[in-house]
Amino acid sequence: MNKEHIKELDVLRMIGFAFVVAQHIFGAYAWREGASFSESLILSLLYVIAQPAVPMFVMITAISLFYSHTEPMNKLTFYKKRILYIFLPYVIWSIINIIDAKQYGQSSFDHFLGQLAAGTGRYHLWYMSMILTIYLFFPLLLWLSKRIIKLPKLYKVGILLISFVLYIILLRNNGITLLIGKIIFTTPTNNEQKFIDRTPLLYSIYFVVGAYIIFGYSRFLSWLQRYRKQILFSYILLMLYMYFAQISPHLPGHKYIMPGYLYCFLKVSYMLFSILMSYCSACYIANQKPKLYRLFKETSPYSYSAYLAHVIVLQAVAMELNKVYPIKDFLASSLLIYILTIALTVKLVQLLSLLPFSKYFLGTNCKYQQKYISNRDFQYTFTGRG
Repeated sequence: MNKEHIKELDVLRMIGFAFVVAQHIFGAYAWREGASFSESLILSLLYVIAQPAVPMFVMITAISLFYSHTEPMNKLTFYKKRILYIFLPYVIWSIINIIDAKQYGQSSFDHFLGQLAAGTGRYHLWYMSMILTIYLFFPLLLWLSKRIIKLPKLYKVGILLISFVLYIILLRNNGITLLIGKIIFTTPTNNEQKFIDRTPLLYSIYFVVGAYIIFGYSRFLSWLQRYRKQILFSYILLMLYMYFAQISPHLPGHKYIMPGYLYCFLKVSYMLFSILMSYCSACYIANQKPKLYRLFKETSPYSYSAYLAHVIVLQAVAMELNKVYPIKDFLASSLLIYILTIALTVKLVQLLSLLPFSKYFLGTNCKYQQKYISNRDFQYTFTGRG
């Protein structure tokens, strides 16, 4: 049975992709030698604004998965689709990324299977190690969620609060992954330890919140509309705190904010309120700006392949731009690299979609020359279909 398309997710996927690219560019240029203090302050602000990229995609994944599998699941079909449209593109683009990174002396094919498991083929591929684990255990998570959703409201709220508290404790004590690595592997290799470090548990609260959202989606949208001003106010306060935490080591006195329980609580709160703000924006665009929404809808299916490919484009753009215009203004240069990387990456994967069997290395059936391939809208996650 076809379900109504969740239009807001089209917008959120591309916002999330823009955030991913922003992190890799603005985070790299902020406080780089040669950048002025004012440039570094602005670049740091842009970096902080983009920080919720991964939590946003984890939440999108949860929303899309649970929405697409409310009916009894065929596990064989589920895993077959993930292998063909998520894992296979990941393998192909890992190879391409490693080949590209070798020219910068950044990577090699040593222990390739370990690189796939740990997401160490290139710095942005760590996300795949985490998300593939979520897909591996999703049938169990679906079974558990269907039992929780039948509980009385008080119990469901209690489980959510307990999940939040336990997550803060885990985030504060995330060094436990080093101990687990030693227990399991005795003397873990880099890939083995990275695999343990990239456990989905360190992003679990966003998956849990995503599940709660989709199981009460109409109430959630009403809540967003009712409290949008309070969400905006809370977001600004939390963003300013995270911005101060980011720049404080570079201010006179070099004060560091220690990552204690309060810091972890405020950081997670910032991530959640940033996602809520993005969701408010997505709802507005999807319902009030049809022309702009059409752009998001046409590019959203390529968000996964664009994520896999964007570092290749980023490196090429930065290198070529520096040849033509050697960096003097770090802010202007990084903004130009940012815009070009997003535009060229999306256009690249759209053109690649015209090739035969492109769905196996892009993770989508959508073709660039077809704005809508059927009357049915596909439910995509960041790493492929829902």
